[in-house]
Parts: sequence; structure tokens; C-alpha cells
Amino acid sequence: MQLALLCVTGAALFAVMRRIVFLRGCGCPAPARRLYMRASWCLGLASYAAMAVQELILLLDGRLRWSNALPLHLCSLMGLLTLPMLLTRRRMLWHWSLYLGMPGAALALLFPSILETSRPEITALAFHLLHCTVLLAPLLPLSLGMRPRPSGAVCSMLFLLVLGFIDLGVNTLTDGNYLFLEAPASGTPLAWMARRGAAVYRLLLAGAALLVLGTEALAVWLAGMRHRSNPSRSGRS
Repeated sequence: MQLALLCVTGAALFAVMRRIVFLRGCGCPAPARRLYMRASWCLGLASYAAMAVQELILLLDGRLRWSNALPLHLCSLMGLLTLPMLLTRRRMLWHWSLYLGMPGAALALLFPSILETSRPEITALAFHLLHCTVLLAPLLPLSLGMRPRPSGAVCSMLFLLVLGFIDLGVNTLTDGNYLFLEAPASGTPLAWMARRGAAVYRLLLAGAALLVLGTEALAVWLAGMRHRSNPSRSGRS
């Protein structure tokens, strides 16, 4: 399901992005921005709808708790930030979505950890829709000429550390497992980390996040170097 949904959503988004780039290249910035805004609302509202459906199903099942209903998992928080990130184009929000939301959503689609409910098909659809929007939405500002900065990885790591400390406190108060800091999601590569104890497990999680962010920052830096060395191929910004 997730692959088909990702392909359909991605194809639609890339078609919109090509159209925006075309309009900008033709000297029509106003229609390009209107199309960008419509796409932003579609992506943002899709993520909100996906989260609302999951919360509603938990409520109907009588399982809505402080330990599972708060948007303190990485992807649910990025889902909340998707619409303001796209509408405001604040670089800090965009960097969080790029450096944290995209890899987190990709891992969630590869190794889904879906709550068991009385409506598994709808729950799975909402889960995959949320993560598809979190994965794809940060690409849309690229069509307006925005380019990420390697320094955004540092800001994103600091944000993740703050979120981690908040989640540790919330997990203690609610007996939750936000950010999977207390235990790994079953069927994911995190399982082997937990064999080494809680403290080591959390350090390994932080190390894995640092590795991913460092790799992303390096890729962004290399892309920027290539862009500067080939200005004739960059087109209009």
C-alpha cells in the first residue's frame, strides 16, 4: 500500500513542481505562487486529515490516551508543521522537515509500526498518507528556488535533542514511548540496539541521528558546490 500511495502522491507533486518551475521560467511568478499555495494546502490538510483519522479511531476504540495521542513522535510533529512550513517558507521549519522529517518518514514507510485498531485498513491508510506527505512536502519549496544549507543540520540536531528531552519527561509521566526512547518499534532495525540496555540504546539512537544528519549535510554541501561550479545549468532561481 505504502509504495503505491507514495508513487501516486509523488507523481502528482512532481507534476505540480514542474509546472511551477515552467511558469517561473516563463516570467509568470504570480500563477506559479498561486499553484504553490494550492499544493501547500493540499499537502498540509492531507497530513492533518491523516492524523485526525488515527486519533478518531483510537477514540472510538476507547484507546485514546496521553501516552499515544500527543504529536510527539517525530513524524506526527513534522506533520503538524508541514502546512506552516510550506505557507511561511521559514527556512528553520523547512530545514527541520528536510533533515528530520524526510528520513524519519522514509524509515517509517520502510518499517511501518502501525497501531492495532478495530479498523486496520483505515488506520494503515492514514498512517501511510501521513508519512508520504511528511516525506514529499519538503520538496515543494525547491520549485520556488529555495535551496537548503548544510548548517540546517546543526539546527535540526539541536531541535531533535530538545524534543528528545521533552519526550523523556512525557514518557515518564504518561508511561508512553514517544520517539521510541523507551523501547524499539517491533520489526525495525532499532531492535538490536535495545539489547544493550536503555542508556546505550538512547545513545545509539542519538548517534544514528547524528550520522544521518551528517550524511545529509554532506550531500547538501556537495550539491551546492556542484551548483556553484555549473552556474549555466542552474536555470532561473
